[in-house]
Amino acid sequence: MLLLLSSCLNASSNSEFIQDILPPSFEKPFTISFSHGEFDESLDVLNYADKLTGSKPKSADISSLFLSYKFKNNLKLTSQVTESSAQVERQTLPKSLTTDTDSSYFSLSYELFSNSRNTYELELYAEEEDQDPLTIDCYEFGSLIVGGSCSEARISFLDADIYKTTGELVHLPVLVFKGDTKAYGLTLRIKGISSNNFNINHSISYKRAEITSKYTSAILNTTDPTLRGVKIGGQTTGEMLDQFKNELPQTTPWTENIFKYSLNSTLGLTKKTALVSRIGFVKVSRSDYQENPSKEDYETNYLLDIGLFYSITDRFTLYSRASLSSNYLVGVNSLSYNRRSNHLFDHPYGQLYIGTLIQF
Repeated sequence: MLLLLSSCLNASSNSEFIQDILPPSFEKPFTISFSHGEFDESLDVLNYADKLTGSKPKSADISSLFLSYKFKNNLKLTSQVTESSAQVERQTLPKSLTTDTDSSYFSLSYELFSNSRNTYELELYAEEEDQDPLTIDCYEFGSLIVGGSCSEARISFLDADIYKTTGELVHLPVLVFKGDTKAYGLTLRIKGISSNNFNINHSISYKRAEITSKYTSAILNTTDPTLRGVKIGGQTTGEMLDQFKNELPQTTPWTENIFKYSLNSTLGLTKKTALVSRIGFVKVSRSDYQENPSKEDYETNYLLDIGLFYSITDRFTLYSRASLSSNYLVGVNSLSYNRRSNHLFDHPYGQLYIGTLIQF
């Protein structure tokens, strides 16, 4: 379930992709790009969902708007806003959950120097990602259902303030969850000067991300001895609630330090068509992270982007790409990884994108 709670989208940055693969000869001062990515059962090219038991991603989409302007003194400003949505299916209550996430990105880049073979560009950036509050009305623990407004619930709490004010019976949800990430980093890009329509670029980056997760729950935090002492199937309700609570993402912030290297290439097939690729390696270290002793943590990931660009005019280009990873979103989306969801990162994952590129 926490796969969804922490965003089940491959948020492979469109701005990072564009800046990594575009050769210097193709860049113009002002760039606008719109990208849309999709994931569903028909597009699950690596059968990621089939490898999971329990909660499974049903669909996901991510849309990004990217703007960039390069001044004559080689200083470049870049910004990106992203909206994403995801749906997960479960075998028990709640049967389906949907979450929405917004993120923003801003960077300053400067071309340090160039020679006859390469240009060297340094980028400093900051990112923020916020997940909208997600409400879980009812939850099923084996034979015990707690909630919420569902009729099957054996334990539920009423909103006392609303009842005192209006006399209306409004049930409190089991859980309201929210997460966010704040990050900053730097990237060094070494871009080769195009030769015979073939170009190779390198990018090396470091990012430090602070992840925060919060939840509110009257049921999970109850100390009522009568309610917690009811026995169901050999366990008390208090033991069941505590077990679920202890497996939720930690409520104290933790950080990820992410190192990434990418080898990027652009091959001109015709005057209007180019094939692009990006091969990356990601290494993650975590601090203040509370491990789950019963689950393995993952710290490395291998990435592959393959795309095709088609120039309709000198200013307008269409492109598509497949974004693949060996270990789901390790080092790609920090908000998705926590002690509840980490077991889901043991499998390769893929997502497809289409986009437009406008330059002036």
